[in-house]
Amino acid sequence: MEQSVGQPKHHVTALKDRIPLFQKAIYSIGAFANTAQAAFIGQMVIVLNLGLGVNPALVGLVGALPRIIDAISDPITGYISDNLRTRWGRRRPLIFFGAITGGICYALMFQLYKGHSELYYVLYFGIIQALYFIGFTCFSIPWIALGYEMTPDYHERTRLQGASNLVGQLPWLIAPWCWAIMHNQVWFPDIVYGGRFLAIIIGTVIVTC
Repeated sequence: MEQSVGQPKHHVTALKDRIPLFQKAIYSIGAFANTAQAAFIGQMVIVLNLGLGVNPALVGLVGALPRIIDAISDPITGYISDNLRTRWGRRRPLIFFGAITGGICYALMFQLYKGHSELYYVLYFGIIQALYFIGFTCFSIPWIALGYEMTPDYHERTRLQGASNLVGQLPWLIAPWCWAIMHNQVWFPDIVYGGRFLAIIIGTVIVTC
């Protein structure tokens, strides 16, 4: 039977525009790292207040500073990534740099020990956090752009973004368990010690994903 007038045709993605399943999986793993960099820090920053006694107002102030950094670094990183010319492409070098920088800085950010002043904790955490979010930006901006450049087909892009967003929700489900892990007295003597250990694990995940 002929297709009725006005009925939309079923779209079939051209073979050359299809993204292999393996590439979709690899790109989606990047979504885990991308979301993890935002999800876990919000759950672990409580170490400053409950573990080290830093004023909650100062903790909130330190947590707000990355928004200022983002306002500056995001457009700059986007411009650099759009105009970068290397043998590995314009996106991958920045993604690699951002993953390494973000993972290392995340691990360092929570290497805090009792016995220092409140000012020390605020400055140490604030400086490392600033470097961390610069690395996060270098990873996130080109990684997102890369997803839209992997195929010109609208429907294939939608399938790719659907898969990556599904994986990207996992860190939000895992992040609330950070407190339970850090506060587990069977594993760690206190949440400061637990935070140091957990930060290394998360930093390693960010680098490898």
